[in-house]
Amino acid sequence: MQTLFGETDAPRPPAHPGPFASVALENSLDKTLDYAIPAALVPQLRVGQRVRVPLGRSNRSTFGFVTSIHPVTSYPRIKPLLNIDDPRVLVDEKLMQLARWISRYYCAPLGSVLDSIIPSAVKKKVGLGYSQMVRLIRDRAEVQTLIETMRAPKRRAILARLLLLPADQSIELHRLASEASAKPAAVRKLAKLGWVGITPQADLDPLQTPFVRDFETDEDAASSPVPSLNPDQQKAIDDLSPRLQQPQFSVNLLYGVTGSGKTEVYLRCIQQVVEQGRQAIVLVPEIALTPQTVRRFTARFPRVAILHSGLNATDRHRYWQQISTGQAQVVVGARSAIFAPVPNLGIIVVDEEHESSYKQDTAPRYHARDVAVKRAQIESVPVVLGSATPSLETFSRVVSHSNARKSEHYHLLRLPSRVRDLPMPAVELVNMMNESRLRRGIHLISQRLEHLLRTTLQAGHQAILLLNRRGYSNFVYCPSCQEALQCKYCDTTMTYHRIAGSDAKGGSIAQGIHTGQLHCHYCLAVMPLPAVCPSCHKKMTLFGLGTQRVEEELSRKFPDLNYARVDSDTMRSARDYESLLGRFARGDIRVLLGTQMIAKGLDYPNVTLVGVISGDTALALPDFRAAERTFQLITQVAGRAGRGDLAGRVILQTFMPDDPTIKAALRQDYDGFARSELTHRHEVGLPPFTRMARIIVRDQELDRLHQKSEQMAAALADAIATQDQPDQVRLKGPMPCAIGRIAGYYRVQIVLTSPNASSLQAVLAKVRDKGEFTRAERVAVDVDPISLL
Repeated sequence: MQTLFGETDAPRPPAHPGPFASVALENSLDKTLDYAIPAALVPQLRVGQRVRVPLGRSNRSTFGFVTSIHPVTSYPRIKPLLNIDDPRVLVDEKLMQLARWISRYYCAPLGSVLDSIIPSAVKKKVGLGYSQMVRLIRDRAEVQTLIETMRAPKRRAILARLLLLPADQSIELHRLASEASAKPAAVRKLAKLGWVGITPQADLDPLQTPFVRDFETDEDAASSPVPSLNPDQQKAIDDLSPRLQQPQFSVNLLYGVTGSGKTEVYLRCIQQVVEQGRQAIVLVPEIALTPQTVRRFTARFPRVAILHSGLNATDRHRYWQQISTGQAQVVVGARSAIFAPVPNLGIIVVDEEHESSYKQDTAPRYHARDVAVKRAQIESVPVVLGSATPSLETFSRVVSHSNARKSEHYHLLRLPSRVRDLPMPAVELVNMMNESRLRRGIHLISQRLEHLLRTTLQAGHQAILLLNRRGYSNFVYCPSCQEALQCKYCDTTMTYHRIAGSDAKGGSIAQGIHTGQLHCHYCLAVMPLPAVCPSCHKKMTLFGLGTQRVEEELSRKFPDLNYARVDSDTMRSARDYESLLGRFARGDIRVLLGTQMIAKGLDYPNVTLVGVISGDTALALPDFRAAERTFQLITQVAGRAGRGDLAGRVILQTFMPDDPTIKAALRQDYDGFARSELTHRHEVGLPPFTRMARIIVRDQELDRLHQKSEQMAAALADAIATQDQPDQVRLKGPMPCAIGRIAGYYRVQIVLTSPNASSLQAVLAKVRDKGEFTRAERVAVDVDPISLL
């Protein structure tokens, strides 16, 4: 620092002697800050605790997590840490290591990552009582000397009582005051003087905290015998067992057709882990959609904890506390359950690993499957990735490593046939182009599907109908203006939703007259359906299809049918879905009509027919994964049929019968589809043969957006140019997103690709270190994006 006379002063030492704590703030500040630790807090402070610190010129009280403690600091001006918000170590050493990796890999502030790892109910201490525990923090000989010279009799009595406790033991504050014939204020005064420490301790009685409260164990499932394994299942378990008995990191892809018994393999592996006194984490795509899976776990293990958004804050905190203290044997949950604080992890299972719901769509934009693999590596435990239609990234990586023996950590386990030698369902294609020539009017249910549905119901069986598009009509069109009604805030059409009738047959559904609302599925805006075109005042037409339109046709053609529509409009909570599936299991509901919610996790032996209303709905989307998602969805929903003793049949309706994806789905040929799709992606340099990062810049003003996006692209280009091998990273953009405006913000994207992750990460880190991602407002960095819309 230069003085008034131009001389250079030596660096000013910090005002506090230390030690110092590095704190990652819960806001979006993309760096850690050092704070001096007050003397009274030095014995109590631990890495991983949540603390309160001052921030900014106004010293605004802010929460953060302690990431490290060190004796010196390079900051010349240091503020003192205010207090410890929670004495528990919420983030242990291994979870902290995982959080740092997520922060680096996904370009997210460490504080934001830690904020996501710890549930809000835990941070707010919802539902748990706390006792104030007191212990000595000075040397016992020093305390004895103080007692002999101290004049205050009450304080002497308090310290004397504490000396009677074993070393490192504590006593409840009011009990201590009572036994010392003193008041609690006297104990707190000793704490201010630095002789005793007072820490709150959670009051949690495990006997008063039942496991899995909202998914009760099915009595039939609990009493049913453990099924025997077929040779394929036994082979998979024999392959996994050595890696379970002597824990070591491994990635095991359990690739099995629908109905092949993957869940039983999970259960047997977890049983081995639990018998060794260790715990398991099981991730499912959406806990509300897999009640049968949860029941199977609760029937086999007495102490199962569930983490999902459907829990109230008290239960979520109590389950988290049970997990952190090692009471839970198995943790089942959606993507955030990968951060469950199990003290002795033995295995991680990711069921339906291909599901896009494992990807977080807000910062930090992590993929739970990849985070599971990283946590397994940190914890030195195996991770099992299960799917009938694995993501091409996982399949390609595991197959290439296992075939070429590049790594001993990757293993491919196959379950090629269904349990009990049940046959796969027969898939039949219906060309809807021919169907439209045979009948006048709009018919979403073909004659063939209608006939088979009728015969299925007459035989006393059940059926599932899939259409992965909710609402009634996906756009409203004016033939005169030749324009569709668009959302005023987004560059996308509005979807028409009829006024809700009955969710299941038994109520009325509006027919004939169109009464309802227009919904935007991107910004959630709602507007009434205009009687005429706003521009030319002429009649408008409803185009497209949705589950409500199929529901209307189903009601018309089968007036006495008991059915239910299952989509996000009708299923508001996990309990709604659980109740509905209970009625379907009892046979009260004969047909389920819904979106992708019904394509996974359902295992009902009486379902013999599955109808895919439109197999090509997503094929035209401007996303290179459109074909993969279409194949996965059709194959998954087809697997719901024929899971009992009765043969299953699938009707696949499409306007694109010659599309390679549709043909592969018709044959249920995943291997053939994967070979073809991987060949195409290799030719054009798309994942999994390259790594990708997508930077989206948003602004309400187009000119300002273009300026900001050009500056961002220039910063990225400069970072690429400084690399040792600049040709390893390709930059595309700035260019408009497929949906150019959402919620009033124009959107521009910049896409980076590289044949290896390290080169891509080096570029992102360089730009991030310069503060480019945080300097510009409304910039989203998405590493390994799964959607390009």
